[in-house]
Amino acid sequence: MERKRKKTVPTAESSKGKGVKTNSCVSESAMIVSDIIGIDEVCKITGLSRSTIYKKTSNHEIPFYKSTLSKRSFLRFRRSEIVNWMLRHRIGTVDEFLESQDCVYNK
Repeated sequence: MERKRKKTVPTAESSKGKGVKTNSCVSESAMIVSDIIGIDEVCKITGLSRSTIYKKTSNHEIPFYKSTLSKRSFLRFRRSEIVNWMLRHRIGTVDEFLESQDCVYNK
């Protein structure tokens, strides 16, 4: 009885450190595409309504892109920029505020 051997195709994870090259252009473009999101995903990430997001884009308060590939234009966002935008609007704790005031008055 003859056994057939399965052919294995090396993946990026199985080939780490084995000298096998992966196509980095494909993975980079896939990462870029997955970073581009629509308004529904922005609503999920931020917890804001569609009308609030539209208002913020109209007032240029949130980073966005306008896609005009067809007759209709679409708003597009980068996931990383939305997360960074949210992190910039951090409110400090009472302890942090009091500590900063101590530094100002105790110089």
